[in-house]
Amino acid sequence: MSSPASEPPEDPRSVSPSPSPSPSPPRAAPKTGTVKPKKAHFSSTLSLTDLNLTDDSRPASPEPLPTPTLSQSYGEFRRTLSVKSLRDLEAKELTKHVWRKGGRGEPGERRHRPKDMDQLVNYALRGASRSFILGCSLRAGVNLVVVALRITKKRRVPPSLTPKDPPLRRAASHSGIHSGLVLQALFGTDTIRFGGMLGIFTFLYKFVLHALRFANPGPKGLGHEEVWHSAIAGAVSGLAVWAEKPSRRVTIGQQLLVRGMQSNYNVAYARGWVRIPHGDILLFGAACGQIMYSWLMAPEALPPGYRRFITGASRVAEPCLPVNLSVTRYGTFDPSEARRALEWKGGATPQNASIIEQYASNAEKGDFGPPFAPWMFPVYAALHIIPPMLLRYKVFLKDPQRVLLKSALGTLRSCSFLATFVTLFQGLVCSQRNIYYAIHGRVPEWVEKILLHKGYYWISGFATCLSLSIEEKKRRGELAMYVLPRGLESLWSVLRRKSYVPFVPGGEILMTSAGLAMVMSTYAHEPRMLSGLVRSVLYQIIGHG
Repeated sequence: MSSPASEPPEDPRSVSPSPSPSPSPPRAAPKTGTVKPKKAHFSSTLSLTDLNLTDDSRPASPEPLPTPTLSQSYGEFRRTLSVKSLRDLEAKELTKHVWRKGGRGEPGERRHRPKDMDQLVNYALRGASRSFILGCSLRAGVNLVVVALRITKKRRVPPSLTPKDPPLRRAASHSGIHSGLVLQALFGTDTIRFGGMLGIFTFLYKFVLHALRFANPGPKGLGHEEVWHSAIAGAVSGLAVWAEKPSRRVTIGQQLLVRGMQSNYNVAYARGWVRIPHGDILLFGAACGQIMYSWLMAPEALPPGYRRFITGASRVAEPCLPVNLSVTRYGTFDPSEARRALEWKGGATPQNASIIEQYASNAEKGDFGPPFAPWMFPVYAALHIIPPMLLRYKVFLKDPQRVLLKSALGTLRSCSFLATFVTLFQGLVCSQRNIYYAIHGRVPEWVEKILLHKGYYWISGFATCLSLSIEEKKRRGELAMYVLPRGLESLWSVLRRKSYVPFVPGGEILMTSAGLAMVMSTYAHEPRMLSGLVRSVLYQIIGHG
């Protein structure tokens, strides 16, 4: 028998304070130690049966399924704005609510399903607020980078980033740190417009998508989603582009329309409905043919900035372009324009006659000036090196040598692609002139007219698609999607000038709505048919819908 002294002492908290003939079971000792704070969440009466999900089929989601009502959101909002909450708020916690982690809208991921209009309005407003903050943050970051680069290189700051208010303008002119420019970049109209566009887009899409589900006239009945709901919601959300500047609406509409066409083609290709060998290369050639034709024969059909970029890459004297345009179109030219070409950058004077002769002699051999690849090397180096370091930093930290080597090879391929592009186009155009001088007077006149036809520029531009074979295969489609909007824009402008197509009021709105209808329908039902970039962007803006 063990002695009482050998028994462990009783916990005084487990002994009843008053003796009793039949003692009751001792109370459980309260838990001690650090208490983990509970994660704040909205309470809801939604059950798994209401969501048509089981415990086994519920994958992880970056955001909770229950949708709070307006009254619940108001109470949470008041608690959030308390002094203690604002003091304890950290950047990490704020980032977690603005930037989504997890999937990219893959099939099978959980989705929000509001049960009534009260929850739907609150759900759409919360999504719109989040998208507005995200859009303003992204636009402000881009504006800051632009201002920093312009200030560093002592270039003129874009008018859109120049402060318009007198106090900000005075600050920008007198402050050594350009505080006015920074404030304009952070809180200017460009930032607010872009954030507002994303916020309105998110609200309209979420509201219309679930409102159609509430009043579904389709065969699935009320409360169920039809295939066409996402297309209608995407088309209606295209009205959000009105928040942007008119000069940017066309660009946004073009990009969305092209992405929608790409998603539809991917769906048709996956189902075996269409097969076009080397379709990305052929599409790139068709777009470049139209762009290069417009650069020489219809410069008004291209944006001024894009036209200047092509002129700088071609190493062609800018005053020579209107002379060539006038000669090809009308057979005459303005002597004043020709004089400007002679006086360009020092002029054709006896002092630099030897330089001009050497330049002409080198051009006949295919040497058109300083190499093009080194000129674009810094740009492509940034495009190939920075994204892997930021977006795949874990892979970069694990094996930085391999990532940098791959980026260097990609930069070399991209520079070689652009250099080959310029060489092909200029070589074909110069060959046209050389062939004409060689056969002039020796062949029928109609042969010479065919050779000198302005359509030759389109063919030369199309032939530049051969240079795309140098690029990596997965980048060919992205490059084709980059030039296709410009090609379509220039084609439409040329057709409008010739009155072949009618004027469409609000065309940029219709173009945006059509593009979003295709994109959002694919994102809702077959997201893998979209490119990874588009899928990731949509997931950050609207989540799972």
